[in-house]
Amino acid sequence: MQDEVEEQLRQILADSMKIDKSLVQRGSKLEDWGGDSLQFLETVFEIETHFGISFPDMQNEKISDFDGLLRIVKTQIEASNGQA
Repeated sequence: MQDEVEEQLRQILADSMKIDKSLVQRGSKLEDWGGDSLQFLETVFEIETHFGISFPDMQNEKISDFDGLLRIVKTQIEASNGQA
């Protein structure tokens, strides 16, 4: 399932940021994709809706790259599955 989560996240980011999916790779920085903060915020809402999760306080959790975003998504999915 983890590889599936990564692939789904990659597709959401590519669609939302209007970039080629091949640019969304481990190690890539969010700033490399050229979106602004509003676009990224909208993308976060799409991710939350798609996976049925809620992100932690964004001010306390600085997300700067795909790896960090993926880690948060996986953690939130595991937390929500544990509550069911």
